[in-house]
Amino acid sequence: MYHHASEMFKRNVYIMQGDMRNKDSVARILIAERNSLFREKIKQIIVDKFDYTLTSEACGEDDMLSELDQYAFDILILDTELSDGKGLDVLKKIKIKNPGMPILIMSMFPVKQYEESVFMAGAHGYVSKVNLSYELITALQRIFQGKKYFSSYAGNSGKKSEFPTWETE
Repeated sequence: MYHHASEMFKRNVYIMQGDMRNKDSVARILIAERNSLFREKIKQIIVDKFDYTLTSEACGEDDMLSELDQYAFDILILDTELSDGKGLDVLKKIKIKNPGMPILIMSMFPVKQYEESVFMAGAHGYVSKVNLSYELITALQRIFQGKKYFSSYAGNSGKKSEFPTWETE
C-alpha cells in the first residue's frame, strides 16, 4: 500500500494513502521512535488512514536531529524514550531549532503525570501508546487543523477554555 521514495529522502521514506489533507499537498511526518515495532505500527496507522503522506523515521536522537537538519517536516512524532527517557530535553532542543514545527509526543507514561510537562515544554499534543491506534489518528487530524491534542482532554474542541488550567496560550 506504500511506495518507497528514496529519491526524496535518504532512507525509510514512504508515500502513503488515506485521507489526511487535501489532495494537492503532501504531509511530511518524521517518526522518532527507538522501537522498530512501534515505528512500523505508526506507519501502518498512517497508511491506513491518510492520503498523500510522506514519512521518514529515526531510531535515535542523532538520527532524528540529522533528519530535522536536512529536511522540512510538517510534524514530528516523538517518543519520550528516544533518548533514554530524556524526551523533554530533546523536545526543548527541537523547539529551539524548529520553533514552529508541531511535535506530537507519545509515551507509555501515565497521561495525567506527564501531559502538563509535555505541554509546558512546547508540544502540540500527547498520546498514550496504550491507545495509539485511536489517539494517533485523532491527534494528527487535530494538529493538522492547527489545534492541539492531549489525551486526557481529547473531547475538547481546541478552545482555550476547554484545556487544562496549565495551558498558557
